[in-house]
Amino acid sequence: MPSVLTVEAARQIIIQHCQQIDRSTRKTETIPLSDSLGRVLAERVFLDRDYPAFDRSMRDGFAVRDTDVREVPAILRCVGEVAAGQTPDVHVEKGEAVRIMTGAAVPQGATAVIMVEDTENIGDQSVKVSKVVNRGANIALKGSERLASEPVCEPWWRISPAHLATLASTGKTHVKVCAKPSVAILATGNELVSVSERPGPFQIRNSNSFGLVGQVIRHGGEPYMLQTARDEREDLYSKILLGLEKDILLVSGGVSMGKYDLVEPVFADLGIQVHFDAVSMRPGKPVVFGTWKDRFVFGLPGNPVSTFVTCELFVSPLLEALQGLSFESLPLVRGVLEGHVSEKSGRTAFLPAKAALRGEELVISLCDWRGSSDLFGLVQANALAIVPRELAVLQNGDEIDALLFDTIEYGRESRF
Repeated sequence: MPSVLTVEAARQIIIQHCQQIDRSTRKTETIPLSDSLGRVLAERVFLDRDYPAFDRSMRDGFAVRDTDVREVPAILRCVGEVAAGQTPDVHVEKGEAVRIMTGAAVPQGATAVIMVEDTENIGDQSVKVSKVVNRGANIALKGSERLASEPVCEPWWRISPAHLATLASTGKTHVKVCAKPSVAILATGNELVSVSERPGPFQIRNSNSFGLVGQVIRHGGEPYMLQTARDEREDLYSKILLGLEKDILLVSGGVSMGKYDLVEPVFADLGIQVHFDAVSMRPGKPVVFGTWKDRFVFGLPGNPVSTFVTCELFVSPLLEALQGLSFESLPLVRGVLEGHVSEKSGRTAFLPAKAALRGEELVISLCDWRGSSDLFGLVQANALAIVPRELAVLQNGDEIDALLFDTIEYGRESRF
């Protein structure tokens, strides 16, 4: 194994481990439909009746026989009214019309619906039709969208608002979903204090753990934040051992080459098999990936932007795979660079950037970012501009790829 892998080679190792995850062994749980948004469905769901379940009017207007309006204007006698949810108790005969509302059941005898704007009331009992319609116009026939027993939702789909509505239409009050992958988050370092404490002159608050909590939740995992480990082998050993109870363990900090960077030695003590420990990227070169039994272990760099980038690149695929989702593709977008890039590290760079749609052009502009410890530069970004290691300079207007981790911004111009 080379001492420093390319990003592509490191991700390929991750993907190989993702491919070995057996969906059938994943734990599931049944939860209320109202709590299922964003969860991954673990069952096939079928319609319990035809959809629509009856011939349904698609417009407000009048239910008629199409043969009565072959020539217009036509005067028809209004013999009743049907509202949505009401049982139609009238049969439309020749020369008759029934006032009908959107979503209402089409009465017997009617073969089309005339929109109300194509009619004119004549007194209380008659309606004048001014437009010819064909048989079936403005009617959704019973079963025309889906038939009873057809599958409408499949396993391993992430539940969206549209899925919620679809599941509700089948009468599902509870759904079976994949259990969230459990992720232990362990920050290391004597310099760290809790968020509630005021740091000393040479201390910092533990922000990395909270950033990782957010990333884990966003990718569908269940985070468990462990107490910060000191830069002492025994303390680190006990806390890493505790973290190995979860599906994934994320250790932040302690993976470089310093005297107090003890994560890899402790991994060795615990029998964790390390598959790579350095990747040719900026930021985030000292990143470790290992396995222990059926658990996945990461040693992430301590600088916050490095932590964020390496989690997006290497941890997120495993979180997706552990939920039965597709894991091979990154959410990449391609746009036009605004500004100038000079990248001389010789490594693939992932630079905080803003991806915005201006008219029909996606523009990617770099944020004011001052290095891997500059969390405040990252907070402005919704993407990471990718500068390949073989390119040192990119000019304004060059095409560039970006890894999207938030929604694209849109300009003020809109056609709606």
